[in-house]
Amino acid sequence: SDQQANARDCPIDVYFTIDTSETIALQETPPGSLVESIKLFSEQFADRLEAAELRGAVRINWNIGGLHFSQRQQVFSRIGSKSDFISGVRGIRYLGKGTYTDCALTNMTMEMLRSPSYPNALRFAVVITDGHVTGNPCGGIKVAAERARDEGIRIFVVAASKNIDETGLREIANAPASVYRRDFLAVDLSSGRAVIQTDTIDRIIQTMGDNGLPGPRGPPGTPGEPGRNVRHMIYWAISPKAFLFDIHWSLFSS
Repeated sequence: SDQQANARDCPIDVYFTIDTSETIALQETPPGSLVESIKLFSEQFADRLEAAELRGAVRINWNIGGLHFSQRQQVFSRIGSKSDFISGVRGIRYLGKGTYTDCALTNMTMEMLRSPSYPNALRFAVVITDGHVTGNPCGGIKVAAERARDEGIRIFVVAASKNIDETGLREIANAPASVYRRDFLAVDLSSGRAVIQTDTIDRIIQTMGDNGLPGPRGPPGTPGEPGRNVRHMIYWAISPKAFLFDIHWSLFSS
């Protein structure tokens, strides 16, 4: 149809960079338990990213990849399908040892630039860590994060748990920190058991919709900013589960 012909392809690359160093792996007993919870968080996040077409506007296709890291980095999924990513996440075994976050960010950037949808894709990264580092052999976090931003990568930072170095987390995140860091948390251990924070997933997906995705084509002439209703259409299309959660929460808290 004419509407389908006019719809713009909108590939979106999302890359997960997951800290599985000793400070993460040993937070919970038995060792590696927190890493297993972070794996579940990442899987649930990927599962909420749904391909969609907004009639006459954009066709959204998600491409997902990731690595995990300590002093070294291990790519568990090249940028590709959701199913390949989830399979890769499930196979992660924690690395332990120290934390070289700058090297992980450098490798993340390289992997995103190798994406089949580069350079046309919107690029988002989700870095899950505690902010603690034991060395900076790749130039330091600020330099590595700035290099990623120079390549158009928007970095969200999610605290692995509440045991964090907030300054380290904010050095990684895009500005403003109130958007890309906020109080994003992957796993809450405060109740004595691991609780996956699905509200973090939903809020990040909404922020992606508000801060990156294009609205539908405007009339010839001067296209304007997408309005609130358009952003809600995009948000609904990319993740109905997240949209319904957000609406429910708004009604509940009002």
